[in-house]
Parts: sequence; C-alpha cells; structure tokens
Amino acid sequence: MRVVELFAGAGGMSLGLKRAGYEIVQAYDSWDKAVAVYRNNVGPHAWQADLKEIFRIGPAVASLAPDVIVGGPPCQDFSTAGDRVEGERAEMTKVFAMIVCIARPPWIVMENVPRASNSKSWAEARAMLMRAGYGLTECKLNASYYGVPQARKRLFVVGRLGEQDGFLESALVAARSAQPMHVRGMLRATDPDDANILASGAFYTRPYYTGRGVRLLDEPAPSVIRTTREAPRPHYLTSPHPDDPVPASNAGLLTQGQVARIQGFPADWDWSSVGSRDIDQMIANAVPAPMAEAVGRAILERECGRTIPALQGRFGSWLAGSCDFSKAAVRNAKSRVNRARRLLGGRTFANGAVELATLEGIEEFARLPTATRSDLRKSLRLYREWQSQAPKARQNNRQKVGLIKAMAA
Repeated sequence: MRVVELFAGAGGMSLGLKRAGYEIVQAYDSWDKAVAVYRNNVGPHAWQADLKEIFRIGPAVASLAPDVIVGGPPCQDFSTAGDRVEGERAEMTKVFAMIVCIARPPWIVMENVPRASNSKSWAEARAMLMRAGYGLTECKLNASYYGVPQARKRLFVVGRLGEQDGFLESALVAARSAQPMHVRGMLRATDPDDANILASGAFYTRPYYTGRGVRLLDEPAPSVIRTTREAPRPHYLTSPHPDDPVPASNAGLLTQGQVARIQGFPADWDWSSVGSRDIDQMIANAVPAPMAEAVGRAILERECGRTIPALQGRFGSWLAGSCDFSKAAVRNAKSRVNRARRLLGGRTFANGAVELATLEGIEEFARLPTATRSDLRKSLRLYREWQSQAPKARQNNRQKVGLIKAMAA
C-alpha cells in the first residue's frame, strides 16, 4: 500500500509503516531540520512545505494516488504540556482533513494527543471526513502495549471510505500485548550508558508539573517531552514526589540516545545534521515507530481480508429479548454475521444496501445453498436493525464511537 505522510517530522511513523510493509511515496513537513533528518534516515522523498497551502499540496498529493494518507498534526495546542488554547497549530488538524478530502485515499491515519478528541478543531475535521464518506475508528492507545517502553497515550484515528464507524476497533485491541513494555526490556548490559542505568535500578525524568520524577526500570517511562532528560533541579531534590521509589539523586539520568530509543527510534538513527535542542524536540514530537507499525499491520490485515470486526455490544441479548431467539438461535445468528463478514473481506459498509449488494456479487456466496444465503442475509439485516435501535450507539456515533480504553489505569 502506497502512503503519503503529512507532518512527517523526523520519520518515526514512516519508519514503523515501512517495517509493516508499506511503501512511503511522499512525506511533507514545514520544519527544514526535521526534513533533513527524515532524508538521512528514511529516504529522499521528504519535502519541506507549508501544508496550509491546501490548493497546492492537495492536488499534488492526489496525483500520487496514495492508498493511505497518514499524519500527526501539531499537538501543542491540545497537549497537557502546553497551554491548551486552540490556535493556528490546532487548525492544522482541519488542514489534514481538507487534504484528505481532496485526495480521497481509501484509508487514513491521524495521530494526536488524547485531548484533541474533544477539541473544536477535531470536531470540524471529523465532520469533513464523515461527509466525504469515511467511517472512523477513534482509539486512545497506550504505547507501552504496542512495543514501546513508554506510557505514551495517544489518539489514533483510522478511517476507511464506505465503512461504519468503529470498524477497526477490535483489531486494534487484539494488537495489544498482554503486559506493558518496561524500560528494562530496552536496555543492553553491553552498552556503557545502559549499564549505568541498570546499576542504579531506577531513572529520573523531568515530571509534568507536580508529577512523579523517579521510576523503576520495571515500569514504562512517562510520555517523552522535550525536557525529559533534564537533571532534577534543586527544588525537586529537596521536595521530591512522595511516590518516588528512590531519591532522585540515586536514580540514573537518561541520555539523549536512550530517550530516542524510548520513543521508538533505533540506536543508529542519524541525528548529525541538527543541534541537540532540536533533536530533543523532534524526539518528543515523534510517533513511536513500533506503535505505527502495530496500527499499520492491523490495517493491512483488514485490507487483505484476514480479520473481521468483532460483534459489539449486546446483540445477543437483543436477539433473545426482542426477537425471542433461543440460545442456539442467538449463536447461529452471530456465527452467520461473522461468516458474512469473512466473505466480505472484513468490510462493514456504512450503507446496508451496499453491503448486501456486495455480498451478492461474491462468487463464493453465490455457490452457497439457497437456504444458507437467505440465513446470512437475514442475520446481517438483524445486526443492522439492532445497531439502528441501540440508543448508545446512536449517541456515540459522531463523538465517541470506537474509543478504546487501551491505556493502563
């Protein structure tokens, strides 16, 4: 699948998608230094551009005929580490949606901080995407469950033309690891800097406001920010957080290279073209590559028809109560919906008539006995009827459908 990335930064998302098997055909970012790092590591297809020039960038992206447009619009206006005032940077979320609406790729992926989900900018961008025909899965994911030794909580929006909202929800849940990744799992005893951290058994990161500064190695790191690797200040040393497991003076200090690895960059990533402060900023802004890879693999699996969405909610209870189905009949109806979805290659379709028409056109479906075809159609119609009658589904359809609590407590 061919990808165009907007707001590409230093290349974390592109790296993850390349690992998943995608072809990155173009990448854009407004920061020339980030573009230089991207080119040094990912490839020469990155270009410096002001994405607000929608009528120049939109047609250029459309001409590339991408299968996927991805991007992480600036998050500072939404971030807990920022002022949380929606300004020009928040408007770039709408710019992302506008470019998508011009190019109309089959798939889209957007990443941002969780607070963006309740922003005015995202509400307007969401409305654009829905009018353009995209079904959206909005997921709040914790990076530590997706191969990253960091409790970085992020909003991922995955869209696909013609789908129902929430269509990829169960696949993203299934992609989670059973346990979060800890910093210890990233460290190598043969590396001198890592050996120092291993010897101390704990590490310090500059906390958000009044948060904890010291963590044990068997915990994920907190979300990386530009100042993560700064040493504790005198005030913190004299007034530490009460939950620190050891004094900050006894905890190891992370190097820039370690912070980059916590954010998912490989140890050999070439940062040589930019200064230290800019590197810290690029690391903090990045989408962790392992997280992007996990999301990318879930999309590829669905694109290839190897997964189907899990049945959501209390469909079985509705069948038993409203339709007077027996337990066996409920099981059969659920099984038939899943069978139909497998025949449809995992598609859910926003329009029920299109879903049934597509099913009729599948050769394997046409070869089934008449009674079996009738049962599959009936089960799909029943599921649609249940969805249309579920009050919570109607209320959440525009604002919060597909939100996954895939973050640690």
